[in-house]
Amino acid sequence: MFSHIRLWLLSVGMVFFLMSCQKIISGNGVVMDKDTGLPLKGVSVDAYLEHPSPDTFQMHTQTDAKGNYVVSSNPQSCTGSCPDIYVEILFTGYSSAYVKNPHGDTTWLSPASRKIIESINP
Repeated sequence: MFSHIRLWLLSVGMVFFLMSCQKIISGNGVVMDKDTGLPLKGVSVDAYLEHPSPDTFQMHTQTDAKGNYVVSSNPQSCTGSCPDIYVEILFTGYSSAYVKNPHGDTTWLSPASRKIIESINP
């Protein structure tokens, strides 16, 4: 009888342990130029948990020559469900983008509109 109680307690303990395991949350994707259809190299990619803010920042990376990126979080205690990972994608001269839980997603960035200012000399 005592061994059955022990076994039951051990089983319940394992369930709680497995439910609260730490997990690394990751994502990946590719960034492309919307006008040319070409990959963008050197795009800034920042990863956040739950929502982009200084308090939820996880890591910074850049896209490779094929426009690919991979992001991950610090180990997180996931009891029940894990938090979402968000990426902020920034590239000088282009629009910015946010992607929630990227898993092989393609993000298309458009060149930012540039104003041409003409100077008329009298």
